[in-house]
Amino acid sequence: MSKVAVLIPVFNQAEDLMRTLDSVDRQDANLEFVVVDDGSQPPIEIPTHRMRHPVHLIALQENQGCTVARNIGLSHIFKGDFDYVALQDAGDTDVGERMAKQMRYLDLHPGIAVVGAWAQYVDRDGTPLYIYKAPPSTHEIRSRMPYVSAFANPASMIRLSALEQVGVYDPAYPIASDYEIFFRLTRAFDSANLQEILINKEDHPNSLSLGRRRRSLWYRLRAQLQHFAFPSIHSYLGVLWTLFLMLLPYRWVLTVKRWRGYAH
Repeated sequence: MSKVAVLIPVFNQAEDLMRTLDSVDRQDANLEFVVVDDGSQPPIEIPTHRMRHPVHLIALQENQGCTVARNIGLSHIFKGDFDYVALQDAGDTDVGERMAKQMRYLDLHPGIAVVGAWAQYVDRDGTPLYIYKAPPSTHEIRSRMPYVSAFANPASMIRLSALEQVGVYDPAYPIASDYEIFFRLTRAFDSANLQEILINKEDHPNSLSLGRRRRSLWYRLRAQLQHFAFPSIHSYLGVLWTLFLMLLPYRWVLTVKRWRGYAH
């Protein structure tokens, strides 16, 4: 039976983490949690006695950033008997049996390296903002990657054997490392997105993507240039798209997102 490690980096979000853990722990999939406490003060504590699934808590002495925390978690996961790693962020909650659905898909499609899903973005109160409708198959995913990630990161599951081939998160990307690694994975392997909402993704002013949005966009641009495909018109348009987004205030970005394949 396939087994998945649920990788969750966390920094000073104890309550958000528990909400995420609860949404996964109720599921019946064969899974274990790998939580990397990235130097939280006070340190994260997890009441493992009430968890159905095993929890491995890795505590870092100081904050090193999400990219480093993820790679430390992956080094632990690679030593285990896992087939897949599910990506998750503190504060986001799974919908239904997300883990079992994605594990089953990867079991049935051995050529697929990454499977994602649609994500419903919500505010701190849980009010829906918009839905990211991730493209379904390899061709559409490769066409979208030059513009923006074709995956909602915390709705994604990766085959560990593929990850071992392309390498872990690039330390040169303290932000947008997920976007960069998806570039490598989708160029080397086929990928897919289940066409249903499998996660509620929290989107609020204090999050990394909004609070430091300009810096995040700079790293997105860096990844686009690093993986630039000169024969492809999408690479040129993707760079222009990111430069355009840098000029927009966030309230306009929400409007643009809905226009570009997002929806209520």
